[in-house]
Amino acid sequence: MTLAALTDKLRKRITEYRHDNRMESKINSPLNTIEIALALTEFALDKGRPIAVEEEHWFNESWNIIHKLEGTDWDDIIDLYRNLAYKLSERNWFRK
Repeated sequence: MTLAALTDKLRKRITEYRHDNRMESKINSPLNTIEIALALTEFALDKGRPIAVEEEHWFNESWNIIHKLEGTDWDDIIDLYRNLAYKLSERNWFRK
């Protein structure tokens, strides 16, 4: 799957999650983290630039993300998020 196709699929799944869980009143920090990483990826694709060093932490999977989504109908979001970081790394778009 291309990086563009991956970002589209991840954006679609997050939108579906938000729609299905719209009545949830608390802030969903794990999903916000994924959305920030996704937005940075979309910006990088649009501008043709690598992810800045200070932005890289948004691509580090945390136990919060796994705990919130694992074993649910949404656990494919975890794999898409992991794949997103992998694809960017593969392109050498992380500068450490």
